[in-house]
Amino acid sequence: MFSSHQRNSAPRRAAVAAALSGALVLGQAAAATATPRTTVLPTAVDGSAVVINEAYLSGGSANAPFTHKFVELYNPTASAVDLTGWSVQYRSATGTGATNSRAALSGTIEPGGYYLVSGGSNGTNGAALPEADVVAPGLNTSGTTGTIALVAGVDPVTLPTGSVTGQPQVVDLVGYGSSNTFETAVAPAPSANNVPRSLNRTDGVDTDDNAADFTLLETVTPQGSSTGDPDPEPTEEPTEEPTEEPTEEPTDEPTDPAVVAIADVQGTGPASPLVGQTVTTRGVVTATYPTGGYDGLYVQTPGSGGDLDLATHTASDGLFVYSAAAAAELQVGQHVEITGTVSEYFELTQITPSSYRVLDEPAEAVKPANVAYPADEAQRESLEGMLVQPAGDYLVTDNYSTNFYGSLTLASGTAPLVQPTDVGRPGSPEAAAAVADAEARSVVLDDGATTNFNSNANKGTPLPYLTPGSPVRVGAPVTFTTPVVLDYRFEAWTFQPTTHLTAENAASVQPATFGNTRTDAPEDVGGDVRLATFNVLNYFTTTGDELSGCSYYTDREGSPLTVRGGCDARGAANQESLDRQEAKIVAAIEALDADVVSLEEIENSAAFGKDRDDALSNLVDALNAAAGTDAWAFVPSPADVPASEDVIRTAFIYRPAAIETVGESTILDDPAFSNARQPLAQTFAPADGDEDDAFTVIVNHFKSKGSGSGEDADTGDGQGASNASRVRQATALVAFADEVGEAAGTDEVFLVGDFNSYTQEDPLVVLAEAGYTNLGATTGEHTYLFGGYVGSLDHVFASEAAVEDVTGVDIWNINSVEPIANEYSRYNYNATILYDETPYRSSDHDPIVVGLSTGTQPVELNLLGINDFHGRIDANTVAFAGTVEQLRAQNPEGTAFLSVGDNIGASVFASASQDDQPTIDVLNALELATSAVGNHEFDKGLEDLVGRVEDASDWNHLGANVYEKGTTTPALREYDILEVDGVRVGVIGTVTEETPALVTPAGIATLDFGDPVDAVNRVTEQLSDGDESNGEADVVVALFHEGAPAGTPDGATLEEEVAAGGEFARIVTDTDARVDAIFTGHTHKQYAWDAPVPGTDGRTRPIVQTGSYGENIGQVTLILDPDTLDVTAYTVQNVARTTTPAAELVATYPRVAEVRTIVDAALAEAAVIGNQPVGSVTADITTAFVDGNRDDRSSESTLGNLVAQSLRDTLAPAERGGAQIGVVNPGGLRADLRHGEDGVITYAEANAVLPFVNNLWSVTLTGEQFTELLEQQWQPDGSSRPFLNLGLSDNVSYTYDPDNARGERITSVTVDGEPIDPATEYRIATFSFLATGGDNFTVFTEGTDARDSGLVDREAWISYIEASSPLSPDFARRGVQAGDLPGTVDAGASTTLDLARLDLTSLGSPANTEVSAYLVPAGEERDPAAAPVATAPVTDGAASVTVTVPAGTAEGEYALVLVAAPSGTTVQVPLTVESVDAPPTRGVHLWTEAFSVKLFGTSQVYVLTTNLERTTTSITVTTPYGTRTYGSVRPGQTVISVFTTRGGIPRGTATIEATTTVEGSPAAQTYVEPYRGTSSWWWF
Repeated sequence: MFSSHQRNSAPRRAAVAAALSGALVLGQAAAATATPRTTVLPTAVDGSAVVINEAYLSGGSANAPFTHKFVELYNPTASAVDLTGWSVQYRSATGTGATNSRAALSGTIEPGGYYLVSGGSNGTNGAALPEADVVAPGLNTSGTTGTIALVAGVDPVTLPTGSVTGQPQVVDLVGYGSSNTFETAVAPAPSANNVPRSLNRTDGVDTDDNAADFTLLETVTPQGSSTGDPDPEPTEEPTEEPTEEPTEEPTDEPTDPAVVAIADVQGTGPASPLVGQTVTTRGVVTATYPTGGYDGLYVQTPGSGGDLDLATHTASDGLFVYSAAAAAELQVGQHVEITGTVSEYFELTQITPSSYRVLDEPAEAVKPANVAYPADEAQRESLEGMLVQPAGDYLVTDNYSTNFYGSLTLASGTAPLVQPTDVGRPGSPEAAAAVADAEARSVVLDDGATTNFNSNANKGTPLPYLTPGSPVRVGAPVTFTTPVVLDYRFEAWTFQPTTHLTAENAASVQPATFGNTRTDAPEDVGGDVRLATFNVLNYFTTTGDELSGCSYYTDREGSPLTVRGGCDARGAANQESLDRQEAKIVAAIEALDADVVSLEEIENSAAFGKDRDDALSNLVDALNAAAGTDAWAFVPSPADVPASEDVIRTAFIYRPAAIETVGESTILDDPAFSNARQPLAQTFAPADGDEDDAFTVIVNHFKSKGSGSGEDADTGDGQGASNASRVRQATALVAFADEVGEAAGTDEVFLVGDFNSYTQEDPLVVLAEAGYTNLGATTGEHTYLFGGYVGSLDHVFASEAAVEDVTGVDIWNINSVEPIANEYSRYNYNATILYDETPYRSSDHDPIVVGLSTGTQPVELNLLGINDFHGRIDANTVAFAGTVEQLRAQNPEGTAFLSVGDNIGASVFASASQDDQPTIDVLNALELATSAVGNHEFDKGLEDLVGRVEDASDWNHLGANVYEKGTTTPALREYDILEVDGVRVGVIGTVTEETPALVTPAGIATLDFGDPVDAVNRVTEQLSDGDESNGEADVVVALFHEGAPAGTPDGATLEEEVAAGGEFARIVTDTDARVDAIFTGHTHKQYAWDAPVPGTDGRTRPIVQTGSYGENIGQVTLILDPDTLDVTAYTVQNVARTTTPAAELVATYPRVAEVRTIVDAALAEAAVIGNQPVGSVTADITTAFVDGNRDDRSSESTLGNLVAQSLRDTLAPAERGGAQIGVVNPGGLRADLRHGEDGVITYAEANAVLPFVNNLWSVTLTGEQFTELLEQQWQPDGSSRPFLNLGLSDNVSYTYDPDNARGERITSVTVDGEPIDPATEYRIATFSFLATGGDNFTVFTEGTDARDSGLVDREAWISYIEASSPLSPDFARRGVQAGDLPGTVDAGASTTLDLARLDLTSLGSPANTEVSAYLVPAGEERDPAAAPVATAPVTDGAASVTVTVPAGTAEGEYALVLVAAPSGTTVQVPLTVESVDAPPTRGVHLWTEAFSVKLFGTSQVYVLTTNLERTTTSITVTTPYGTRTYGSVRPGQTVISVFTTRGGIPRGTATIEATTTVEGSPAAQTYVEPYRGTSSWWWF
């Protein structure tokens, strides 16, 4: 280091004079006039330095005068002060470390001027602040207590506690409320956020006593550099006289009229407040309708839409512009101005323009409102005319109008709208609820046109939405692929495509696709006889052209299709049309695969002078022709028929090979049926049975709802006309059924057909009260569609004895839900012919098929199983219960409901917060018969299980492999014997042998866990040894709380899982052959396999696991020989959770109603518990945001990194996995930690962040595999999200280049400050979801030593919050985009590194302004006091850093460390330095001097440096109080560096380093200047 000084007295005297003048007169030192840059001298007391003047800390809270918090600075000096490089920093009242948040400052504060820093907000109350000099939403101060510091630097400062004066870099500080940091004493603070007061400095005076300097004022007066006098007095006179003449000629263009916002045109009510007025408004065109009849377009306020809160969004930002010319001329995306008259067109607000123009200025793009369809009318009004992306589930609930107007009616949710009297009695709350449900969920999907496709003029235009082979059925799920406009037309809220939808543009314009819900056949209903009923839609073989007087419905070419009137025929117009009708009916009946089919609406041929059975015979002939054999026969008419009959009748057909008739058919000739079709009765028996197996079927077709007078008039109660007639008909039917049943010698009677009555209407109540059971009502399906509501007019009722024979029921939805355009009667109605010869739309009613078991039948056991329910008390619990009950209803007496364990533990909040009692109550209500014990049942230890849990449970917990410590004595019950429909079912339960590693060891210290297969085999032998004293079973079922590592959705097969070995392979291959069915669990996988039975020749048995959480119910059906009770057949499947509406499930199943009560109470109690505080945050900690919306999964976030940090810290102890790195998937973060008014985080808020209840796992990955994990952030091609940014713990950083090839994008990884070693093993903490390869992070499955910690994410997360609060956001990124890495660089040479994505987008994230580069030898830590080798500005998160490796740097391995300010984002990349023969380095000629002064308790060190070279020189000045760098000091220029601190200082030295280039060669020199110490006395 050079120690000589170049002396020159003249520059020294001039510089000293300038410096002292600034110190004594101005209070802030400025650089000498020779320098172009001002160097600020910070901190002074009593009017000689910038101060914090006012702080308002509760912006946006209740009663707030302003929406945002602020800190106001004041300059009491006579000179401008450059604030560049300064910051305002905040630390919580109890903090002891670095400050929590910062706002970087820039610009100048004028003498006597103000500077306004806008901070965070607690809400939306108050007015906007005046224009701020700095906007820093991350500066989120507490409203009642904390510390604010004005700092001459941007790095976080760590303040001592207590009274703080004389701190380096701290220009001013105020501690308020109960803060632990202050000047002398704390300033007063508002008592609460809703007290609108600010901290005000009195007259700008700073005495270093916050209590004395600040007072609380109710008048809040934010002022900044652009703010004038906040309350100016008006002048009495104008400042100038107006000129008599205008100064310029008027321009040709008129000035812009006042623009009215679209929201103001719409208003907040159903009609615009500006109706009849001419207004000018502006918007972005979102939809145009130049064709189709709408003759207009939609405009929307620029930038509006996105994630809206409909509770506060009260006025629409969209508007219809009624102008065909504008629709033809303007284009979507244009920014336009419209002037015209406002009107309401049938309740749609619109403007009819007198003029419009395209604006030149750009407009922010409109974002589709991402909202679910509002149930509230006012909220719909607030979206009228806006572009929306419908969120949530939708399905088709009506497709009748598609054939006419190209529109569909949708219902939000997962269930269609149901006829009110199908779910509730007329006038009941249930019926009213169905009406309200329709009003809340119904919305039309239109085609953007008024076209009537039923008009002859338009039949040549293809229908929208409907194409051959792609049915749009009622109940079909709807997927919106593009946004739509919500408008109001034809008295309905409507989703419109953004232009007229046609067949030609459907590929790009059609906004939705529809799921195909067709099935090829009905569900298997079992039994040895299948009974069906089918309304065949006026099947008339007497066609209209055979009669006189008929009029017709015609196709688009005028050809007759069906009879319209004028004659008695009701069906096809001609043979060609009949052939089409018959083809579909035959296809439907064949696919029904029934043995007996009752028919309704078939021709009574006697009305046309033919044999009464002529049409019936023709249909049977057609069926036999299709079958190629005489498979079908009809029941002939009885000898006695009513004298007066309708032209349509009822009938029976049957398969003689399976069924025979017993006796003659009988028709009920009763006056009650004078306006309807008379019931027809026939007794049948199996062809190979006897008359003891006989059953009677009566087919009906009651009076329709369409007409009636007098007592039959429609009363308006929902039952339609002629209800009184139908009640009389039902009454007569009951008596008739008794008669024919008695005559036939059977009490097994079925009443079937079209009753023209919905399920809860009066006529069907008559049948129910007579003891008949409505079988179709148990299916959750419906047979008919009318007016957009599904419901059942067709029914099968069974007598009490007949119910015993029923094995299954299905309503086959092939007709009612299909578009009418598919019907034979609509053939060639439109240019698109949708008719085909399939069963679909063979009628307008759906058939019902019922399975019957006649005679001595095999015994059927219906075993229902769940596993790993994990306390799922949530919105799906009622549907879970409904699924159990729907499956139980298939075989009520033969059902046993079982569980494979983990019913509780790792539960959702509503259950876990109440010790899982709600879950136990739900399973009790569902009559769970028995359960294996799972590992989570031991979460709170054995005593809790056998005490509290067993006491509360109505079932036993089975653990055949759980033994008392050191013995083989069972510690739990090993098996249960269940009596199921007369069969003894032995159920054996076991738990995974790994349980000790999954629960707290102390809780199971007295237990051993043995081999589960050995235990099952031991107990099976016991239950099969013939010794009644030790238990005997007819059927044995094993419940293994252990399972396959992969399932069917993973693409696994049973053979692959067995080949992989392990415990599951033993379960399959070694479990005793006498075990008839195997239910498994624990691994949360889904499969239903046929497993080979060991030691047998090809015999299999069912093995099933349902996944988890009640998403599926495992159903094993065992068919037993009635004599031996051996299993002769079985089925195995997983049944997905039902989508039947909750209200319907509750009304149908009493157990579900009880579950609903339990769930509602549990959720209410959880809400109370959820309000309990668990910690706090100092500022928002959120997911990444984009366009104002949270959950940008393609970007890193403060929340993701915090959760990853919590995982690492939680699993760091060796006994919990020894984690070194934490990893989190962005999709797991479902809510944010928001500061709110007080920073408190409640239990519910914390739980909402991680609601999935994953277990915490650790797994070992090599460095190479971890790098591959980072590569897999780029998802497989075709993924819905191409990039998923992982959250990482703070000891990991990496660089990447997205333009590189797949697998080569990660360019460097640093762990714990060192480059990652590809061969080294690292323990990774993560969620079970990721650890098993979720989100396509498949490299996890290649890891080793995967361990389940037994901890649940929610519980670990909340414990972390409790232990770590207050939490602060870390704005440092882990991953940074980087260009080509430097690799090898010669000493003395330069390298440039391009960086991007340095900034986070989480709320409060600061924009980085500068990057500093440091060269650190490999293996060493960066010295925080070291000067950077280079700096570069950051713009929009990007920087280009050019680093010159200092000449003479020793060759070797280095880390190039780049630190972005103010976020602290750190990038570390490897760099190899090679030495070169550098040219000789000469010195640099400077004049230097250092001295110190002290005034008013503040010491200042001045360092004066003059460049005596002829070239520009870089100069760095360093003292113990900071560093100043001047990159370009001109020849002869003097720079003054001023360093300030409170109190006295010891003597010391200043180091001045200079580098330049002289005649092409580098030059460098270091100077050291001493300075004296200053007094420790306060004043001097």
